[in-house]
Amino acid sequence: MAEVDVYTGHGSPGIAGRLSASQQQYVFSYRHDAREAVSLTMPLRHESYSYGQLHPIFQMNLPEGALREALERMTAKQYGSDDLTLLTILGTHQIGRIAYALADQPLPAPADKPLALDDLLHNQDANLFSELLQRYARQSGVAGVQPKVLLDLQGHLALPLEHYIVKSWGDDYPHLGCNEYVCMSIARDAGLQVPTFYLSDDARLLISQRFDIDSHGEALGFEDFCVLQAKGTKQKYDSSLESCANTIRQFVSPEQQPQALHDLYKLSYLNVRVRNGDAHLKNLGVLYSCLQDFRAGEIPTMIRSLAPVFDLVSTVPYLPHDTMALTLTGSKRWPKRKVLHNFARHHCQLDAQQIAASDAAVEQAIQQNLPLLERLQQQYVGFAPIAERLHTLLVTPLP
Repeated sequence: MAEVDVYTGHGSPGIAGRLSASQQQYVFSYRHDAREAVSLTMPLRHESYSYGQLHPIFQMNLPEGALREALERMTAKQYGSDDLTLLTILGTHQIGRIAYALADQPLPAPADKPLALDDLLHNQDANLFSELLQRYARQSGVAGVQPKVLLDLQGHLALPLEHYIVKSWGDDYPHLGCNEYVCMSIARDAGLQVPTFYLSDDARLLISQRFDIDSHGEALGFEDFCVLQAKGTKQKYDSSLESCANTIRQFVSPEQQPQALHDLYKLSYLNVRVRNGDAHLKNLGVLYSCLQDFRAGEIPTMIRSLAPVFDLVSTVPYLPHDTMALTLTGSKRWPKRKVLHNFARHHCQLDAQQIAASDAAVEQAIQQNLPLLERLQQQYVGFAPIAERLHTLLVTPLP
């Protein structure tokens, strides 16, 4: 694969420019008539953007783990398995506003016929996710090591299609869906913004509504903190919470920054309480409507907000010696309350009352969801040992 046309927008996307690769050099050039930038980090300009690796914005949605393996099994023999080829195979099926096609070729055809949400929630077929992976891998431009696919689902015949991410897990992380369902419920009840999410009846699937598509079916721009910090996917653990606060100040709209910084602290406190060692740069992001006429040296005028919380799990029940994903004060050790409070004051600009209210909201949400954890523990035998360890974490106060 040598050249790819990059599109922006939704519904009737337009070509923004061309991406090419040769001798480990990746080059993206905007068309002379491009109207919309592809990234907050790549404003419109005449000069090309050249990198030694694939540009972070184009790396963002490359599948990982089981999804990438499935794609390569399906397509490598016929098309190859390099990154640009995978982007063109995924085409319009990406998180955010970007789509890809072979140079001078039209965008791929629309997706397969949609399924019904209820069919996934109430299906008892143990092989259901494997079948979904085989059927929808080519339509799933979404990152993450845990297996997942993008699906358009019909909630009710009288309503428009809704867009979801459907996740499963491998044998090394049993019942991760129950784990995430509890942790996301805590985040929601603590006042953090989360997408609508469901756990299937057999707990084999965790289904989350996509937050990068609005109520009118229009795709929103989404960029994770790897992109915004100019890092590749493999560098998702190479940063700090302090840098994340700086990223918010740099890329979130001024009027949105106080709430975004407040949410960053509350989420960080929650990640420490549930011992989420996977809270890396790709699990934070910024949402916006578009980057129309965004040029070098200008500040985008559209509202840019912190994305809802996603991929929130407790990792220590599986990995007892797991650490934080990002550093705080130069360390990945789980911090004490005092260290978190210093971060809240000096990097998130919170006062003592705001800090206390955030802590209390998380603690109350934990207490509210202990019955949910106990119910899932009783309902799914395989989740019991994980639930016991998670329960111990949740009832142990933060020093």
